[in-house]
Amino acid sequence: MASEKIDMVTGIGNALTDKGGKAAESIASGVGTMVKGVERGALKVGRKLNINASLAKAGLSVTRVQDAAASGDDKHGLLAYVVASAKVQGSLRMFAYDALGREIARSSVPLTFGGDDAAYVGLQLDQHVALGDVVAVGFTFAPEEQVAAK
Repeated sequence: MASEKIDMVTGIGNALTDKGGKAAESIASGVGTMVKGVERGALKVGRKLNINASLAKAGLSVTRVQDAAASGDDKHGLLAYVVASAKVQGSLRMFAYDALGREIARSSVPLTFGGDDAAYVGLQLDQHVALGDVVAVGFTFAPEEQVAAK
């Protein structure tokens, strides 16, 4: 009877050896496909925007953020569509956050707009930042007087 049980366990072991690797590969492939789908869905939805009151005070708004590379820009970073309802000059600062709300990057760029103006503004990031990990971005604006005072 023990010999029969050992033969059964041996048969199960051989089946796992032969087909277990293929099953694990299939599962891993399915998970990989699901993750890629989630990433594409997140890109379609866009990133959450956290806009500081300093932008509204200066007459600015940010309506969209996208990967710079997706727009044909060769720099590693993000593009923010900035709309100005007043003449402004100062520094736009961007903070990038991951899915857990942790800051993973920062970038600043000088900003000068005439009244009733809009443009995509490039915000370069460190090469080590995985752009797919950026799920939310925050923006602040410091007028030129505040930037010069620092």
